[in-house]
Amino acid sequence: NISSLKLPHYKATAGMESVRVAPPKEVLLPMNMHSGQAAEPVVAAGEHVYLGQLIAREEGRNSVPVHATVSGTVKAIEQYESEPGRSVAAIRIESDGKMEKDPAMAPPKAENLDEFLTALRGSGIVGLGGAAFPVDWKFDAALRHNVKTMLINGAECEPYVTSDNRMMLDHGEDIRRGIELLKKYVKPDNFVFAIENNKPHAIAAMKELFADDPTMSIVELPSSYPQGAKQMILYNALGKVVYAGQRFATLGVIIINVSTLAKVAKFMDTGM
Repeated sequence: NISSLKLPHYKATAGMESVRVAPPKEVLLPMNMHSGQAAEPVVAAGEHVYLGQLIAREEGRNSVPVHATVSGTVKAIEQYESEPGRSVAAIRIESDGKMEKDPAMAPPKAENLDEFLTALRGSGIVGLGGAAFPVDWKFDAALRHNVKTMLINGAECEPYVTSDNRMMLDHGEDIRRGIELLKKYVKPDNFVFAIENNKPHAIAAMKELFADDPTMSIVELPSSYPQGAKQMILYNALGKVVYAGQRFATLGVIIINVSTLAKVAKFMDTGM
């Protein structure tokens, strides 16, 4: 059954321009900021690290590597009580305030889908729609199934959240670049960009951005909860139903959150 709720929205930040915040004096990075097995630290207390430097390797199924979000000194590797109620290792870094990038950082080179997936596997990028699933696993399905449609999830149905909305308004070039990458490596027949109709400015921005792209359709969805859930958006945007245990790729569809898509583009262009 496909059911939804009509919840009041409190998206007071939707019209606020994004601003860059000052780097924190300290960060604590848990090793389970993704849906799979916790990452394994590869640094020790006392080490200097750069922004973007690998500090934990992927370990086991659905795991992703973790990178430093500031430059500075590793103060400790300690246990952290995470949200699911279990203890996990976490890396505490004291910032030096410089935000110096890893000297080894460079845009990854990829000539085909396999190399694209390998690059993404090292990026640490996970689904930003909430599931935190490693992004390379999503596109890996394209190797084994005849994926024809890429469904871009810009619904953002959560009552308070406005980050995807700002992504569509402030970083259209990254989104466009992400679509170019999917055309190059995944090669679907068409794209469907689904956005809730309570985001008229984002809808207008995306329609203008892709006005000359015949492979792109912008679909306005009714505002309801949980419109952004993958089963809901699949049905409401494409009229398709996925059953328990069935992978979306078997229906010829892959869904990616709009902010995830933008971060993939940023990574491929910069290596960050």
